[in-house]
Amino acid sequence: MLAAPTDFRTPTGAAVDGEPSPAHRRRGAVLEDAIVDAVFAELSEVGYAGFTIESVAARAQTGKASIYRRWPTKQDLVLTAFCHRFGSPESFVDDAMADTTTRDIFVAIGRRIIDVCESAGEAIRAVACEVTRSPDLATAIDSQVHCEKRLAAIRVLERGVARGEVRPDAVDPMFAEILPAMLMQQMILFNREVDDEMLLTIVDRVLMPLIRAD
Repeated sequence: MLAAPTDFRTPTGAAVDGEPSPAHRRRGAVLEDAIVDAVFAELSEVGYAGFTIESVAARAQTGKASIYRRWPTKQDLVLTAFCHRFGSPESFVDDAMADTTTRDIFVAIGRRIIDVCESAGEAIRAVACEVTRSPDLATAIDSQVHCEKRLAAIRVLERGVARGEVRPDAVDPMFAEILPAMLMQQMILFNREVDDEMLLTIVDRVLMPLIRAD
């Protein structure tokens, strides 16, 4: 969860740094959601290069000092917003891993990826374009966003091995990345719509034949 920006009020309640008056200020989860929505809206409209904390503050109707105190760079703010919006892959996998097959878990994961790409595709595309020019951003995205997804998928593969559904040598980051890589390629790189039929085709004809136990 994003940490709520610190209260930048004088003892008399006067606004500083252009923040809204006390009567119009938002706090807690309401402010967090407004900041996250502003981050994705700005990325979608102006891209990563044109993105500024000042524009996010204006769109979220909060003071820029409040944001700068918690997130001194736009990279910090964008990464935190991505983690907040997309949620924890580990918790999602925990919910999906009931008494069901490895195949069905990957179908559920795929549907989650599709939902995310449909709701935030332009913002994801903007960051993906910047990653090609910024090694620091690429490293941060991998360590703070993609790494957790890989670990969650590896847990699914390990569970599949224990159930006799997945061969042991498939418990590998390369296999864990097959499904998200194919979906992201179609939706983010090629800007194509992926329906449930295509998802099932990827899972049943590409992923499962590669990882299924003999």
